[in-house]
Amino acid sequence: MKIRLLLLSLFASTSAFADDVRQLSPTVVTATRYETNSFDLPLSIDAVTGSEIRDARTGANLSEIAPRIPGVVINYRSTAAQELSISTRGFGARSQFGVKGIRIYADGIPLNSADGQGQAGSINIDTLGQIEFLRGPFSALYGNSSGGVVQAFTRDGAKDPTITVGASSGTWNTNKQSITYEGQAGPVNYILNAYQYVSDGYREHSQHRRDNFNGKISYQFSPDTKFTFVGNYMDQPYTNDPNALTPDQYKANSRSAGTNAISTNSRLYRINSYGGIIIDHNLSEKDSLRLMAYSGERSNLQYLTTGAAAEIKRETEGFDFRWIRKDLFLSRPLNFTAGLAYDSMEDIRSRYTYSGTGVYTPLLTTSISNRREKQSAFSVDQYLQASYEPTDRLLVIAGLRHSRVNIKNEDLYFGDCSGRPTACDSTGQVTYTNTSPVGGITFKVTPLLNMYANYGRGFETPTFAETTYSNADSGAGPNLSMVPSKSKNYEIGLKAFVTSNTRMNVALFKVDTKNEIVVIANNGSQNVYDSTANTERKGIEFSLDSRLPYNFNFYQTYTYLDSEFKNSFTNTVGGFVAAGNRLSGVYKNTAYSELSWKYPVFNFSSAIENIYYGDVHGYDSNASDRKADAFSIVNLRASLKQSYSNWNFSEFVRADNIFDEKYVGNVRVNNSATFEPGAPRNYTVGITSSYTFK
Repeated sequence: MKIRLLLLSLFASTSAFADDVRQLSPTVVTATRYETNSFDLPLSIDAVTGSEIRDARTGANLSEIAPRIPGVVINYRSTAAQELSISTRGFGARSQFGVKGIRIYADGIPLNSADGQGQAGSINIDTLGQIEFLRGPFSALYGNSSGGVVQAFTRDGAKDPTITVGASSGTWNTNKQSITYEGQAGPVNYILNAYQYVSDGYREHSQHRRDNFNGKISYQFSPDTKFTFVGNYMDQPYTNDPNALTPDQYKANSRSAGTNAISTNSRLYRINSYGGIIIDHNLSEKDSLRLMAYSGERSNLQYLTTGAAAEIKRETEGFDFRWIRKDLFLSRPLNFTAGLAYDSMEDIRSRYTYSGTGVYTPLLTTSISNRREKQSAFSVDQYLQASYEPTDRLLVIAGLRHSRVNIKNEDLYFGDCSGRPTACDSTGQVTYTNTSPVGGITFKVTPLLNMYANYGRGFETPTFAETTYSNADSGAGPNLSMVPSKSKNYEIGLKAFVTSNTRMNVALFKVDTKNEIVVIANNGSQNVYDSTANTERKGIEFSLDSRLPYNFNFYQTYTYLDSEFKNSFTNTVGGFVAAGNRLSGVYKNTAYSELSWKYPVFNFSSAIENIYYGDVHGYDSNASDRKADAFSIVNLRASLKQSYSNWNFSEFVRADNIFDEKYVGNVRVNNSATFEPGAPRNYTVGITSSYTFK
């Protein structure tokens, strides 16, 4: 009886300030598709605000902020010719280019094509309001290739018309200039941004430039109806590609370009654009509808070191329509979501030889490496999700998503096929279907301590990049014999406010995957894949955020991820793969520490950051010469802000890798050129000024 009274007393005392400290836990949308406090959810999700991302940072790539998120790795590949390497609990780490196995969204618009391949380079950080990172089983509610979900949201414009200009400059002639115009005009809210980012790069032959425009315009048509228009345009008019290095090249000179990169002038030209409309309508106090429709285009022309050029011209379109109902069942809160999603894509993919120097002219010949095909895909998904609170201390969430993915390859090559070792016709199609259930429960031990558990099943289909070749030596294709990989995800965890100023999250997880897609053969840039591996991932994620006295703040994350193959198989890249081998590209240990200090009188803030990555294998065979060593780098940053009448100014300075650590920033898995070097010591300074029209 005394114990019971003690617990009731504790519960009552913590309730007194529970609402105040819960504001330290961010509100998120990705997990439930409507705003929910992340502290209550039975899953792992973290959010970073735009102001945190832009705090004394260049704001050019998501890799600048990703170390803050446990379980998430976003590596810059040392070349802007390749998209960022993004992985969540090991999913996506094995992609040799672009993003695979992870779903990426910007304002609800998928940045993945219907086959699952994604890219994050067009996300505009200058206008970012918040970005959310969802890990674990509930990612499956986003369908194919959802080992994790990254979703960015553009912020609303300021209440008064405001124009902001910014500029930063750093080592290796790295410069960024930006301009933002935002405001509110009656029922119309708007924010428009354009920036240019240029750099010589820290490696030979890595000069690049990126221009980006991002805009969001919202129109409050009536109290119950809102229209939102979003658009993004990215242009990379020149991007030299230094390529990855072999271990010997990395040891000799980590800043050098890879084999033949300079002699062949390997490079890339890329244009990417998308636009969409979002309609939100309240049918009643309980029911609301949302319709999102989008379309996009992407042009990617890359000259390779092998004497071949690869070109992709892509068109995408789709929609997501959902109904949300917030009601009561047995006098307890019940929220229900039902939706239908459709995505389609069409690629015209060409591969041809080139000759000469300088600006190359494509030469379509009868070489086996020359190909031209139309690759089209569509996916149709239906999903249901519900949350219910049967008592004040229990929250139950469950969901179901059914997916149908069709991919089709049509040969458009009309050249002379004589002398080719395989038939010209590379036509074929295949349809995949899957149903993914998920469920989770939160037990609210006290208002300041939640314990949870969840379970779900996910799947991942082969992408066109993986089905292109069925034979690495001949270049024949397509390879449509693969089956989707399927995973079972388990997770338990706790979320707690240790004190009124300290928040802690802990998650233990396990993922069993069958038929994981791996590289089994390689010839230059031609990889052959097969769904032949069974894998296991298990580990722990930890984060601690503490507001200390005297305006100090301490933030710490740690991830332990033990990944291994459960079966053995033959791989011509690097040798035999034995059961028990670690998955290549997956770090076993990662950590991030940050101690920040603010002096509010002068609007001054500063921080010291430490990033630690453990060793990582580049080959599935775990060959010792293809393993990148562990590394730890230290960064410093500081910023100032001033306000004068209608003017606001801010300045920052940062120093990255202050001890000039030599390290491998990313490994290109199962490739002879494995290592992509990290940046040596470098500095950046920047200034931003804004004027508000009142």
